[in-house]
Amino acid sequence: MKHVWSVLCQKSVIDSETNLISLMDCLEEFNLTIDINKGDNQIPNKLTLPINFQIVSYWLIDNIDKKLKIKIVLLDPDNKKINELNGDFELKEKFLRYRTRINIQGLPVTKGGRYLFKIYRIEENEILKEVSELPLDVKIDYKMPSPDSLKEKLK
Repeated sequence: MKHVWSVLCQKSVIDSETNLISLMDCLEEFNLTIDINKGDNQIPNKLTLPINFQIVSYWLIDNIDKKLKIKIVLLDPDNKKINELNGDFELKEKFLRYRTRINIQGLPVTKGGRYLFKIYRIEENEILKEVSELPLDVKIDYKMPSPDSLKEKLK
């Protein structure tokens, strides 16, 4: 089994007549504004952003491979693992190539910076082989309390 490519996108569509795939809204960067005027004026140290997205991959199949097992690890800008996903796929003998589409709901975020989705193929004897690394830059803009609201709280 050979990994050819992987892409982060918001959605993908496969044409039923041609079997061609279209990748929509590919993700490279995500901008987030946190309004700390709301709540207790604290900057959260971990959030889960309510976004849905996919990791779409393209593989070439060897004659011997019947199963594809993958692991996806999400690392934050400090290189800490903050999420992990596993996928098992049964392959049919007649195919020479294979696409995987993994739907993900929610993106855990610890701070602004570059997040990495590391994609591993799980080989025999559970040996992990890294096949791809997808970066996603997260930019966070903190909306601070206005001077008037600070004065009001200090009274």
